[in-house]
Amino acid sequence: MINKKTVKIVLGGEERTFYFGLGFLGMFVENTNSTLESLETDISTNPFKTIPELMYYSLLYGYVRNDVKPAFNKFHLIEWIDEDGGLESETVLTFLDGLTNSMDSKLPKDEVKKKVRKAAKK
Repeated sequence: MINKKTVKIVLGGEERTFYFGLGFLGMFVENTNSTLESLETDISTNPFKTIPELMYYSLLYGYVRNDVKPAFNKFHLIEWIDEDGGLESETVLTFLDGLTNSMDSKLPKDEVKKKVRKAAKK
């Protein structure tokens, strides 16, 4: 199940909730050598590193926000992805769809800019 903030995926024999948003992205950027600006390049240059890291911090965020110690590490997650079929598995594709949807705001960008300009003039 995918919504704007989470996606639930069966991975490693359990249904797991992957989180999207500022908290997850902040953890990802803070703990990797990636930036949001380089994310697309990082994924295309080394998807074997970047996609599992994205998934790891997305999953980890749910535990951190609830102050729960996870019973997995980054290497467990990589093994689960491998067992599920690798980077082209339905699991990874579902995660990437959720990530993409969470970053696509569907707001008319011109409207937002106009409102911000009007507010700044007041």
